[in-house]
Amino acid sequence: MATTCLALAAATVVVSGAPVAAAPASAATVVAKTDDDVSECFDGKCKITITKPVSFPVSSTLGFTTLSIARIGATVKAEGTGPGVSSSTQLSAGGNGSVGALSVRVLSITRNSATVRLAPSSSR
Repeated sequence: MATTCLALAAATVVVSGAPVAAAPASAATVVAKTDDDVSECFDGKCKITITKPVSFPVSSTLGFTTLSIARIGATVKAEGTGPGVSSSTQLSAGGNGSVGALSVRVLSITRNSATVRLAPSSSR
């Protein structure tokens, strides 16, 4: 039991003074802290909270080169574009969809923000 407690304590990371449990490497998710800090989402693996529409470059391995995310009332629209390609999905809170080879899940929507988890689709 003491070993388990020590192992759990060792797996805790402190970010901005708040402890956050570290995820196993295989399940790691990068969090883009602000709409202006989207560089962590380039590979399509991140969780982002947006307070305004954002557009940012992504890896062409996702099937497009630019991802735009916007909260539209009670939904979130994610659109991937690139040379000769356009794909989009519009989802409400809890919804799952895809844009090209990118899985999109809307975790929450509030009056001022939306939180979205992105992950490359497993089919590619």
